[in-house]
Amino acid sequence: MIKKSLIIPFSLLLCAGLLACKKIDQNPEYTFTVIVKTLADSTRIQNSLVEVYVPRTVSGLSFTGYSDELGEITFEYDKDAVFQVRASRGRDINGSQITYTYIGCTFVRLEPNDHVYQTVYIQPYDPEAEGCVL
Repeated sequence: MIKKSLIIPFSLLLCAGLLACKKIDQNPEYTFTVIVKTLADSTRIQNSLVEVYVPRTVSGLSFTGYSDELGEITFEYDKDAVFQVRASRGRDINGSQITYTYIGCTFVRLEPNDHVYQTVYIQPYDPEAEGCVL
């Protein structure tokens, strides 16, 4: 009788232990989409230059591209990371000086096997402010 009363709790414990085990993905994907919108009215902005990077003092790693007709651009990386994101419009290079008409910045933190969406809001560029205030 004692053996039968131990079988049920032991079986439940064993099942719970097997279900609690989670397979660790040894090669996760890190996909992320940046959505560019205006700060004033949240309109999605197409053909905006999107720069995703790590500060140059840390690494030279960067991604660059233009937002599509939905104001989005998708990138993929193979490691866990936090990136700075800068979106701009009206970029013009006069000699060595870059001027913008609109600019916005944010950060994006990648998650393994989870498609991350991050919105960056652009606003009129103020030449008195250096880049973006984060």
